[in-house]
Amino acid sequence: MLTLSLLAAAVIPRLAVAQSSGLLSAIVEVANDPLVIDPLAPLEFGALVPGTPTTVAPRTSVTAGKFEIYGARRAEFTLDFVLPALLRAGNGPHTIPLVFGGSAACHAALNNQNACSIFDPSVTLTTRIRNQASPNNTHYVWLGGTVTPSPTQFPGIYTAVVIATVQYTGN
Repeated sequence: MLTLSLLAAAVIPRLAVAQSSGLLSAIVEVANDPLVIDPLAPLEFGALVPGTPTTVAPRTSVTAGKFEIYGARRAEFTLDFVLPALLRAGNGPHTIPLVFGGSAACHAALNNQNACSIFDPSVTLTTRIRNQASPNNTHYVWLGGTVTPSPTQFPGIYTAVVIATVQYTGN
C-alpha cells in the first residue's frame, strides 16, 4: 500500500511555473514636525470656601487646565503627567489637598471640550496627532481635579505645578 501511494504521487504531472518580475517603488516621508505641548489655560479652582470641597470637571468646566499638542500628522505619542498632591501658599506650611481622580482629564483631536474622551491622568495616555497639515496637526487635553480646604484653612493664594510630558512612540 505504501508503495502504491508513492507511485501515485510520482505519476502526477508537474505544472509548468511561469516566472515574472515587477518593480515597486518604496516611498516614505520623514516629518520634520517636532512634538510640542503648549499650556493654554491654568487649572483654576477660584475662590474657595473653607471646609467646602471644589471640583473642576475636565469636560464641562471653563476653568479646566488646557494643553494643545502639535506634532507630525498621524504620529502616535504618549502623554504623562506629574500631578501634585498639594496646593501650597507661597513657601509656607499652609497646604490644600489636591486630588486627580480616574476621570480628571479628557482629550480630543479637535478643540471641542464637551466632546472629549475622559481618561485617568495618573496613567500614560497613548493616542495620535490629528491627520491634518500644520497648523491643524493638533491634539487637545483638559485637566480637572478636586481640592478640599479644611474648615480652618489659612487664607491666601495657593498654587502647584502640573508637569505634562509628551513623546513620540515611533508607531
